[in-house]
Amino acid sequence: MGACQSTEDVTAATNLDEEEADPSFCRQQTTKINVQTGEEENFDPAEQDEADFFFEVEEDVELDAKEFMAVKPWIGAVKEPDDHPPVEKEKPEGTYVLDHVYGYRASDSRQNVYYNPDGKVCYMTACLGVILNPEDNHQQFFGGHEVENVSKQVASDMNHHTNDIMCMSVNTTNTREWAVTGQVGKSPSVHVWSTLDGAPRAKFNLPRNARGVKACAISHDGSYVAVADLSNDHWVTVFETDGGKVWTQKGGTSEILDMTFNKTTSDAEDFCLWTGGVKHFCHWNVKSQESKKGLWGDHPRTSFGALAADDQGRCYAGGSNALIYVYRGRSIVQTLGFHGKGFIGALNWNNGQLFSGGKDGRVNVINTEDMTCVQTWEVGCLIRAIDISPNGENIVIGRKDGTISVMSIADGTQSDIMKSHNDGEVWGLTQTGSTIYSSGDDNQVLQYDPTSKCVTATFCVNEAVRKAKKNKASTMGKMPESQASRGLASSEAYIAVCANDGSVTIRSTEDPGAILHELQDADEWVEVAEFSPDGAHLAVGSHDTNIYIYETEGFSLIGKCEAHRASLTCIDWSMDSTYIRSVCNAYELLFFQIPDCSQDQGGASSTTGTMWVSQHCKFGWLVDGIFPKGTDGTHINGVDMNEDQSLIACGDDFGLVQVFRNPARKGCQPRSYQGHSEHVVRVKFGRGDLNNFLFTIGGYD
Repeated sequence: MGACQSTEDVTAATNLDEEEADPSFCRQQTTKINVQTGEEENFDPAEQDEADFFFEVEEDVELDAKEFMAVKPWIGAVKEPDDHPPVEKEKPEGTYVLDHVYGYRASDSRQNVYYNPDGKVCYMTACLGVILNPEDNHQQFFGGHEVENVSKQVASDMNHHTNDIMCMSVNTTNTREWAVTGQVGKSPSVHVWSTLDGAPRAKFNLPRNARGVKACAISHDGSYVAVADLSNDHWVTVFETDGGKVWTQKGGTSEILDMTFNKTTSDAEDFCLWTGGVKHFCHWNVKSQESKKGLWGDHPRTSFGALAADDQGRCYAGGSNALIYVYRGRSIVQTLGFHGKGFIGALNWNNGQLFSGGKDGRVNVINTEDMTCVQTWEVGCLIRAIDISPNGENIVIGRKDGTISVMSIADGTQSDIMKSHNDGEVWGLTQTGSTIYSSGDDNQVLQYDPTSKCVTATFCVNEAVRKAKKNKASTMGKMPESQASRGLASSEAYIAVCANDGSVTIRSTEDPGAILHELQDADEWVEVAEFSPDGAHLAVGSHDTNIYIYETEGFSLIGKCEAHRASLTCIDWSMDSTYIRSVCNAYELLFFQIPDCSQDQGGASSTTGTMWVSQHCKFGWLVDGIFPKGTDGTHINGVDMNEDQSLIACGDDFGLVQVFRNPARKGCQPRSYQGHSEHVVRVKFGRGDLNNFLFTIGGYD
């Protein structure tokens, strides 16, 4: 989740889940919107032509988009309101700047958390490089700017990433000043940037159909960068950081998961690179461009997910069989067996010691002079990344559960500096008082304090284990439907957590971890719910096409709104709590009277003088200009209006957050903000003390 803060400077201001052994090293999958059904589908980004994401470059989908723009099924339900601000087509005067990002990519990336020279922690998430100060939670970014309103297919990647960052490396044995990151995509970009302030240094692009950068490394003096792509031949390419491509060679048919340079100077004859992956280990001489496959000797052949080099010419490779293989050149010197069952997820060598983390949840410290284990800490979760602070007092640990922790080497005490959702997608977003909540497919609801910029509490979606009654939401998550949430709603007194089995749990705002009521009337999953402004009713929109209306005194069902023909996606209440308007995936905008739940077929005309408490519906007179040319109705996912009703924001499938003046009519120009790498599913302007903030969620980033 990202939080943008407005400023007055202008005039107003995350599946590579490995199992026990080699089959674990599989490719990430994600989701896209099916423009015919409006539902999400799984796909493999390594196999997917990126043009498929964007309607304007896909001929048959472009036709659907044109038909959509011509027909507009909701058009008869749109009437100009009696009172609205004047139409101004220029961009809003005020701007937003990226303030904080809650999230760490841990599901399918390794060794991606590092210290910079100042002791700040650098990592990546979505299409951003993040520099986090653990002392005050202040963040700086590589990326996250105002950009052109175009799809990531054609967006400029000159100074930032435009798609999911897959890997990261920092020159830890020298200045720690430079980071390299690589993204997914047909012609993916590789960027070198400053770990001190996020300033760009260099950019390279891989050839068309490289599909993505799976692994990267930067030499200890920062002068060379190496990358491995996701093409069938897994090409390995070496660049001079301030020059260009030095050479490129086929890496083989096996996927490369990590790589590291040795610690000699980059002009030395023995300057080399090691690569490791699925049943793959290779030694590359950077100067001669000679490559040699690693030898296994009498040791079992395995896959390697993490590599590290020391200053004695050795490379350490973490195996999927819980062993650390010690190589010199291409030959095995020995293996180290200090971890329990499962693969090695992270390795880092520092000042004569090798730090290793595994699926067993242990962090080991190995003296590389005599190869003995001198220290072990039990972290209790799969370790993704390890680095040692410049002063040698702490280590930073990236964990599979989306947490980044700092641990004291002296006494092993830990403090968490980042908590994240960590499985499937994240859609739920709401505000109560000065607190923000999000929910996802990982059986977590996270509670945020935007002032301290930290997660202050977590609680479960549900402890009950149930499957969906009928159709279930498409997800990469592993939790049962009753423990996955894609919708949140809140009033002063209550929080409603909507689950993918159709249930809704009601909690008090004073104790959101305790379930007071559980509503189980919907037959399919629920992604939208809204409390009425007077707090007397709760409207729950389900994918079974019905809107369920509950009274909040005892949360009994008082009726259903049954006129929609497809799954519900948006609901707005009138200010007087007597009307709701709603949008479904059949592109219908309908109106209902509450509490009798009857449809007002003339609602478009009879509500022109109605004041609405929100603008979540993506169809209507005020939002008729939010759809870019050549897109269909599924392209916009979430809409909101700010508290003084001067701005309208929306999140789209391009990964952009758009901010328009109100009303957003045809031809109106938005300010577009980049930072998310996947479809932006929810946008929410802060209310009250948070009214200068805009909160956004990227579904799968």
